[in-house]
Amino acid sequence: MFIKRLSLAALVTASLVAPIAQADAGFGAGVTYVFGGGWAVGVKVFTDDEEDKAVGSLGLDYLIGSGAWRPNVGVGYLGENIYGDLSAGYNLDGGTWSFGVGAGAVDTDEEDDDETAPDMIPF
Repeated sequence: MFIKRLSLAALVTASLVAPIAQADAGFGAGVTYVFGGGWAVGVKVFTDDEEDKAVGSLGLDYLIGSGAWRPNVGVGYLGENIYGDLSAGYNLDGGTWSFGVGAGAVDTDEEDDDETAPDMIPF
């Protein structure tokens, strides 16, 4: 039964990540404090990778205390290679919904938007 739930969660997560990944997504890893569940570690996919921007997120946390997996969705803010987020997730082991607050590292876009184009050599 647990394998079926995990497989279903992986399938849903993969189907949601595919469209997000096409839009210059950001990827991160961090820690989350889950209210009523304790500390968790996890990975996130963000709707964008631009610094100083609010984003949506899709993630998967591992709850350290109970050993349960928690797929989640949320909103966050990307700074310079860091993120902060609020998430709502479903505990696959206990079958309950929970809220969490997290932070971690993210690979943000570091291109300088003020760069000038190289000079063209006329022929």
